[in-house]
Amino acid sequence: MKNELGVYQTTDFLICTVLFYFDHELNNVDKSNLSRCVFNIEKKDGTENILEKLHKGLLLVEPKRFQAIQKEIKSRLYN
Repeated sequence: MKNELGVYQTTDFLICTVLFYFDHELNNVDKSNLSRCVFNIEKKDGTENILEKLHKGLLLVEPKRFQAIQKEIKSRLYN
């Protein structure tokens, strides 16, 4: 079933990692622009709340899991 909230697009690796960490699906990575990648992430009900907490410095993450997610996203970027 397609999420009715749409897709959140960002070129920010940190935002992509945070949303992926909080169970958002990374639909694809648009690499058509050679200078920047665009991450297309499925929006959820709590997406804006997570982003607000990120910008206010109020999010807590488990470091090893966060690092593993960063590695997974990087592998999708470079492969």
